[in-house]
Amino acid sequence: MITIENNRTNPISGLGILKDLESFNINDIDEAIQELEQNIGKSYFGNGWSEKLQVLYSLKKFAEKKQLAKEIYRLKEQLVERLTVLHGKHKAWANVANIVNELQAEGKGREFVRDGLIIEIEQLENGLTAFDLISADDIHALSSEVGIDPDTLYRGVAEIIAKRKGEVGA
Repeated sequence: MITIENNRTNPISGLGILKDLESFNINDIDEAIQELEQNIGKSYFGNGWSEKLQVLYSLKKFAEKKQLAKEIYRLKEQLVERLTVLHGKHKAWANVANIVNELQAEGKGREFVRDGLIIEIEQLENGLTAFDLISADDIHALSSEVGIDPDTLYRGVAEIIAKRKGEVGA
């Protein structure tokens, strides 16, 4: 919980306070805001308390932005993890960077970017086929292992996937 005190800081200790902002969470800030809103004019008097409330509103905004930034980073890592299986780590990071840049170019804010990344992950999870998971080298290796022509194996897998997609859509 955040303790509301009437302390004065000098510029040097003010920098320490900025570093301490990392430890604040939204719930603590909300509790402090609620306490001030309920008590200003009742047991807390003076402009100092209103100023502290404004600071808490700013802290809450900062904490929400920080939380959203962490969530976006986590989603980017999750997307990279899934794309690495398909394309390798370098190309996966490049693809994710392009996706994020396109979402940011819309200019609709961080929530839009977060939601766009969630949609990308869902589409990737729902749209994976055997061809997404195996490469041409894998098909050649499997065909030589089984003793089947690679083109025949590829067509066979394609037919099975098409039938399953047809069953799901029906």
